[in-house]
Amino acid sequence: MKKLSQLLFFMSLFTFKAGAQDKKPWVYFDLGDTVVNTKDMKHLKYMKGAREYMDELKREGIKIGIISNIPENWGMDYDEKLQSLKKVIQDGWDEDRPFDWSVFEEVILPLKNSEMKPAPTLFLKAISKTESCPSVYIGESPKEIAAARDVGMAAKLYNESDEEIYIPVTQVKAFIADNYHRDYDKNCL
Repeated sequence: MKKLSQLLFFMSLFTFKAGAQDKKPWVYFDLGDTVVNTKDMKHLKYMKGAREYMDELKREGIKIGIISNIPENWGMDYDEKLQSLKKVIQDGWDEDRPFDWSVFEEVILPLKNSEMKPAPTLFLKAISKTESCPSVYIGESPKEIAAARDVGMAAKLYNESDEEIYIPVTQVKAFIADNYHRDYDKNCL
């Protein structure tokens, strides 16, 4: 019995350590005009460099999510809303390579119009899903950037004319550490 107790104790230590090592920071994107160019809904495509940037984040072990506004009338529940969003993207997609939803660990959508950004609801939902790891929100709306910062998230304004459109992947963790204003598990960075 003593050996079994010792074995279980050592296994729990390993499990805790492995769990701590799996913790990663998050980058949440606004979907429209940050990841997908939605200026012409019949000819949707990735924003310049978006797909490559997300691939690079994934290679670095950073988790990726979407926080997107969609109206209440797109579905009765989360699953219907997500299917509506995917259909809109698919129907207007104009690239040879299909839009890849699999790169996103989370897609956060409002269930009611009152939850739409810049309301804090979706940002707080994103924070709660990160398993105590810090996150950054990247979007093109200054109001949404301010709202994300107001709840303590790190945030970067997406601007196509900036020299660095996205946060350089090698600087994401430092950017989050400098700009995330909530308690978080330091093992994530």
